[in-house]
Amino acid sequence: MNASLARIAAIVRVDFLIRFRRVSTLVVFLLLSAFAYVWIPDPATGRTLIQINGHRAIYNSGAIGMGTASLGMIFIGLFGYYVISNAIRRDVVSRCGLVAASTPMRSGEYLIGKLLGNVVFLSVFIGGFMLTSVAMLLVRGEAPIEPLVFLEQYLLLTPATIVFVSAVAVLFESIPFLAGKFGDVFYFFFWMAAIGLVIGDATSKSGIPWVRYFDFTGFGFMIDQMTRTLHTTSVSIGASDFDPHKPTIVFPGLTLTRAWVGPRLVSTFAPLLFLPLAALCFHRFDPVRTKQVTEKSQRNWLRRIQSLFKPLSRRLVGLLLGKIGVGRSLGEAIWNDAVLTLALQPLVLVAFLGITIASWFAPLDGLLPVVFGLLALVVADVATRDVRANTLASLRAMPHLREKFVWWKFGSTLLVTVVLCAGPLVRTATLGTAPLGALFVALVFVAALATSLGVLTTNSKTFIVIFLSFWYLVVNGRGANRWLDFAGYYGVATPGTVGLYAAVSVAALIAAQTFHRLRLARA
Repeated sequence: MNASLARIAAIVRVDFLIRFRRVSTLVVFLLLSAFAYVWIPDPATGRTLIQINGHRAIYNSGAIGMGTASLGMIFIGLFGYYVISNAIRRDVVSRCGLVAASTPMRSGEYLIGKLLGNVVFLSVFIGGFMLTSVAMLLVRGEAPIEPLVFLEQYLLLTPATIVFVSAVAVLFESIPFLAGKFGDVFYFFFWMAAIGLVIGDATSKSGIPWVRYFDFTGFGFMIDQMTRTLHTTSVSIGASDFDPHKPTIVFPGLTLTRAWVGPRLVSTFAPLLFLPLAALCFHRFDPVRTKQVTEKSQRNWLRRIQSLFKPLSRRLVGLLLGKIGVGRSLGEAIWNDAVLTLALQPLVLVAFLGITIASWFAPLDGLLPVVFGLLALVVADVATRDVRANTLASLRAMPHLREKFVWWKFGSTLLVTVVLCAGPLVRTATLGTAPLGALFVALVFVAALATSLGVLTTNSKTFIVIFLSFWYLVVNGRGANRWLDFAGYYGVATPGTVGLYAAVSVAALIAAQTFHRLRLARA
C-alpha cells in the first residue's frame, strides 16, 4: 500500500514540477488575473460586477468572491482542459512512459497519479488566483475583507469543475480517437452542452430534479441560489451596466442549503467514475498501441478516411510542387508549406469542393460560420506541426527561413485559407467591395491569430479553444453586436469593425515576430 502511494505521489510531483516550471503557466496566470479587472470594473465607469434589476451590488467579499470564483470556474472548465490534456501524451513523446511501464507501477496507479496531478495543478492555480482576487478588495472593495466568506465562494463553485475537467482529460487521453484534435473540438461542444443543460434547467419553471446532480459546471447551483436569495431572475454577472440613480444592494454571497448538499457532493465525486473506463482503454505505453496517440497509426478512423483520398492528394501535390519546385525564396517556401498541408490533410480537398459548391446555393450567413469552424481545424497546427515533428531545428538551419519563420507560416496559413474559401470570396465579390473586404480581413485575422498563438505557445490547442470560444459568441450573437461580426456575414459590420480586426491581425503578427526574435537570441 505504501509503495503504491509512493508511486502515485511521484507521478503527481513530477507533473507539478513540469507544469509550474513553464513560462506559459505564468503567462496564463497573469492573463487570468488581468482579466479579473475587466470582469469586475470600477463602478465609476458605469459598469459593475453584479447588477440586480438595475441596482448595483456593493463590492464586498461575497460579491467579489462569487464573481471571481465564477470567472475561475469558466476558465477551468474551458481553458483548463486544454492546459492539462497533454499529460499522458507528454510521457509518450518523451518516452518516459516506456520507463514507467517497465516498473511495478499498475495502470490504475498511473491514471490516478495523472488525475491527482491535474487536480493539484488546477487547485493551486485557482488558489493563487483567489489570493490575487482578495487583493482586489483593497483596490475596489467597499467593505472589510472577510477571508472565510471569500473562501466559501470558491469551495462552493470550483471543486466539482476541477475534478470533472481532470477526469475527462485523463479519459480522453486514454481513448485513441479522443486524444487528438477531434477530442479537443468535441470537448468544447461537450462543455458548452453541459452549461446549456444546467442553465436551462435552473431558469425553467419545471426543472428536472436529477440535472443538479450533474452540475459539474456549478452554473446551476449559482443561478438557483442567486434567484432564491435575491428573489428575481433579472441578474447580470460580470461587467454589466447599472442605473446609478438606484440604491446599491448588499449581496452576502452564495450559501450551501440542505437541498444542494447532495447534488454538490455527487457533482464533485461522480467524475471519478471515468477512471475505470480510462483504465480499460489505456495503452500502458505499448509501442504498437501508442502509434494511435502519436498519430502514426492507420487504424484511426479519421486517418482511414483520409487515406481514401491520399492517391488524389499525392497526384495534386506532385503537380503543384512541380509547378513551383523547391526554391530558396520566401514565396516558394510559402507555396511548398501550403501544399504540405494538402498532403497531410487530404480531406481539405473534399472540404474545398464542398464549400465551393455550397457557396453558390447556401445563404452566406448560414454557410460562412460553418466554413470558419472548419477553417480553424485545418490551420490550427500549421505553425506548430514542425515542433511536434521535431523538425524545427532543421528548419532553423535553413538560410533566411530561420529569421522569417513567422512570415513563412503566416503566408502558408493565409494561402490555405484563401484557397479553401475561394468560392465564398467569389460569391461575396458579387455583393460589393465592402463585404469582400470584410471577408478577406476575416481570413487574414484567422491566419494571423493561428500563426501568432502557434508561435507564442507552440501548441495548436491554444488557437482552437480561443477561436472556437470567439466563434461561439459570434454564432450565438447572430449580428446583435456589430463588433462581433468579424467576417461581415450578418451584415452589421462597419468600417470600424473591419479596421479593428485588421489592427488585431497586425498586432498579433508583430507580437509573434518579436517573441520569435527573442527566442532566437536566447538560442
